[in-house]
Amino acid sequence: MKNRIAGQTSGRIRNAMLTLLKEEQSLGKITIAALSDEAGISRRTFYRYYASKEEILTTYIANLINDYIAELRQNRLQKFEDLVSFFFNFWTQYADELSILQKASLFSLIVETSNKMIPVLYPTVEAPWQISSKNQRDIVYATRYGIGGFWNVLSQWLAVDRENISVSELSHILLNAMTSAQGR
Repeated sequence: MKNRIAGQTSGRIRNAMLTLLKEEQSLGKITIAALSDEAGISRRTFYRYYASKEEILTTYIANLINDYIAELRQNRLQKFEDLVSFFFNFWTQYADELSILQKASLFSLIVETSNKMIPVLYPTVEAPWQISSKNQRDIVYATRYGIGGFWNVLSQWLAVDRENISVSELSHILLNAMTSAQGR
C-alpha cells in the first residue's frame, strides 16, 4: 500500500513537472511551490521525494532507460536492423514527453543519462549485434556512437517530421544511410 501511494505521488510530481514545462518551456521559471501546487502536494512532501527539480527529470529519464533495457533484454533481438526499429518504436511511445523536454531545451539530459547508464547496462543485453570486445573503454565508445546517432535522429524527427514520417519509415531511412556508408 505504501509503495503504491509513493509511486502515485512520485507520478503526480513528474506529471506536474511535464505540465509546467509544457506551459513555461523553461525549467528555471518553475518553482517548487508551483510544482507542489500542480501536483496537489505540500512543499514538504515534494522534498520527501526529490531534492531538486532536476532530480525529477533525471529519475524519470533513468526509469525510462531501465524500462528500455528491460524490454530489449526480453525481446532478444537477433539483428541490428531489429534494434533500430525497436529503439524508435520504444521511444516514440514517449514522443509527447520527449517533445516537451526538447522544447524546454532539456533533451540533452536524455543523452547525458544514456551516456552514463547504457555502457553499464550494455553487457547485460547479450545480442549478436553487439561489439565483441569486453573492454569497458571499447563499450563506452561504441555505445556513445550509437547513442549520439539514435538520439540525434529521434530529436530531428520529433522537431521536424513527427507528423510526416512514420516510425517504420524513420527506421528505413536510418538503415539505408548506414548501409550506404558501409558500402563506400
